[in-house]
Amino acid sequence: MLTAVWGQLSLPVRRLPAEPEVAAAELRELMARLADGDRTAFAPAFAILWPALRAFALRYAGPVDGEDAAQSALLRIFARAGEYDSGRDAFAWALGIAAWECRTARRKRQRRKEEARSPPEESDPRPGPEEEAIDRDLRAAAQAVLGTLRPADVETIAALAGGPRRVEGATFRKRVQRAIGRFRLAWRARHGSE
Repeated sequence: MLTAVWGQLSLPVRRLPAEPEVAAAELRELMARLADGDRTAFAPAFAILWPALRAFALRYAGPVDGEDAAQSALLRIFARAGEYDSGRDAFAWALGIAAWECRTARRKRQRRKEEARSPPEESDPRPGPEEEAIDRDLRAAAQAVLGTLRPADVETIAALAGGPRRVEGATFRKRVQRAIGRFRLAWRARHGSE
């Protein structure tokens, strides 16, 4: 499996061994040193792991999530370097972590697709013909009911809608309450509901 990855490295990396078997043996030694706390093994381990994990992640998770999955995998590998068992194959251990990160990245993408539905199309803010007909009928019905009220009630309702006010404060609020009450009674008498 490593030989397929080996020939497809996109970026040259310094000090990369020419033979995969040499890289595997060197990586095992480097990971054992990292597990023991030797920080000088970090750079050569990175030089061996990055191209292989990047190529693996790009094929497994795709070009969109592959880079991120490879970076997450490297972070996990180096964060968990102390857990590495030197009796295990270092590449298999690293690829297992990378596969898990790729799987996680793919699932996150799937969840985002489910949650991120396309917004509904913006509707025209202007009323359609049906709304215009309803509005026209309601205005005509309201005008007919207003025609049955006293002129003082019509004047109060017009002032409430933005017209000139003869009185202010509590007096106006009381007149509005009474005028709206009479309007509702007249509406019910004529149309049967509010």
